[in-house]
Amino acid sequence: MHPIIHLVNAYYKKLKVSIVSIVVIVAIGTALLLLYTQYNFTLTSRPSQESRPIRIACSEPWVGYVPIVLAVDKFFKENNVKVELIQPENQTTAEELFLNGSVDGLCSIFTTTIYQNSEGVNSRLVWVLDYSGTGDVILGSKNMTVEDLKGKRIGVEGLNTYSHIFVLQTLAKAGLYEKDVQFANIAAQDMVKALNSGQIDAGHTYGPAKIAGIRSGYDIIATAEDAPAIIADVLLFNSKVVDTRPEAVEAVVKSINQGKEYFDKNKENTYLLLSNFFNMSTDEVQDGFKGIQVLGLEDNIKAMNSSSSQRSNFTTLYESGKIIANYLLERGQIRQTPSLDEIIDPRFVYAISRNETIHDG
Repeated sequence: MHPIIHLVNAYYKKLKVSIVSIVVIVAIGTALLLLYTQYNFTLTSRPSQESRPIRIACSEPWVGYVPIVLAVDKFFKENNVKVELIQPENQTTAEELFLNGSVDGLCSIFTTTIYQNSEGVNSRLVWVLDYSGTGDVILGSKNMTVEDLKGKRIGVEGLNTYSHIFVLQTLAKAGLYEKDVQFANIAAQDMVKALNSGQIDAGHTYGPAKIAGIRSGYDIIATAEDAPAIIADVLLFNSKVVDTRPEAVEAVVKSINQGKEYFDKNKENTYLLLSNFFNMSTDEVQDGFKGIQVLGLEDNIKAMNSSSSQRSNFTTLYESGKIIANYLLERGQIRQTPSLDEIIDPRFVYAISRNETIHDG
């Protein structure tokens, strides 16, 4: 073989070896980089998950949310928990955010909670914000009575909702049934507009809309006072959040309890704060509190105790929950009565009352 050809062949052999070596080195380096990235992600993903803010959706300007508003203003930071309060324009949007996992917590109605859990939404009720008495009302024309509603069109916030149940219970006490009236699905804040236009003859509403309706000349036909705990505002958390971040949930509940305690001792300051927060007059804020019972720690413990009502006149979530569940079951809205023990989670209020901390696992 010619010497030059031999040298060329030798050169190309060395070149091929070098290329193979480079490829191997690059492959090994890439693999190590991927392993490091995966390892580093494993080490850092849990802390980042645990340090992210707890997101809670509370819609509409409702004075019953007062302990949460105060917690945002004063106590979440004190208890080292990051909370982001989301305020959608209506309750439907708030519930959608909760159902799709965009938020961890939700200010909701107990009736909705029971319905959603029966449909496979795993949530835990950790705090009762308020029981409505005269806060929720049915408005109608001057001197109108419940008996006068026969044959009339009544506005409610959704069929088969807490609003619908409240009106039906009111009708039942007057000997009227669902077939005796017509229902229209109208948001509470639009109820007065619907009354003014003649779209409805009466309607369930609350908050600023209730006050606006009374000022417009409508009468209160009935209130939720005769249906204790049926209309209860509650704070829910996704069950996974409760299981994986119990210390954060407890810090949220503790902060809300501190908010309630602050409210009890500083009402005038709180009225002003809520007025600015909700863009309501202080008179509207004070009027809102006249119709509700804002629950503190002791009342929450009573509400979540299945046997407490046997020792007092306090209505528990177990009592009202059975009424609500039976109603939904009879109407075919749920397939089976849900276990209230799987919905109501009193661990946090008990831990706070004993000055204990719930740890993960």
